[in-house]
Amino acid sequence: MKNNPKIKTTMAKQTLLACALMMGAQALLLTPAVAQAPVAAPAASAEYRLGAGDVMRISVYQNPDLTLETRVSENNVVSFPLLGSIKVGGLSVTQAEQLITDGLKKGNFVKNPQVTIVVLQVKGNQASVLGQVNRPGRYPIETADMRLTDLIANAGGVVSGAGAETLILTGKRAGQPYRAEIDLPGIFAVGGGAQDVFIQNGDVVWVDRAPMVYI
Repeated sequence: MKNNPKIKTTMAKQTLLACALMMGAQALLLTPAVAQAPVAAPAASAEYRLGAGDVMRISVYQNPDLTLETRVSENNVVSFPLLGSIKVGGLSVTQAEQLITDGLKKGNFVKNPQVTIVVLQVKGNQASVLGQVNRPGRYPIETADMRLTDLIANAGGVVSGAGAETLILTGKRAGQPYRAEIDLPGIFAVGGGAQDVFIQNGDVVWVDRAPMVYI
């Protein structure tokens, strides 16, 4: 049996197989792990910021005497019982709630205040749509991430048969006058999403009629 060539061949094959398995295992251990890209969290909708003219209801849990319906003044302030004038213009609803909560707590007026603000009328942040739309007028900007197409949709869309192709957006950006001409069909083309800009307070959108060609 010592000199049996079949046994020698079988043993050689087993040795080669064992070596191959060991080398493969070592390669796996030495190979660096491939980093996986983190899954992007869904973008949260920006919260509406209060502005002059907004009407809101402020209530404090289990303190009905502190319930108040008020309008934000032109100076962006409201007058609240025990705290006096509070500047809320430019704050989100959550920030305004926290501001009143802190004031009531620090003044020892309410031990653990739970403040809730409900915006009843949006007057402080508005934009206008004029021209070839079904319902021209001023519309509230209820979220900070409102886009141009959202505003056009609120105005009932473009008038049927008007053939409108160009939008002219005017307003202010960073305190400077702003004007942009936007190709309406181009917004919905591949790669045209960049033209669907964010709307800001005081913006005016003019929806122009496509030029008529007579033959």
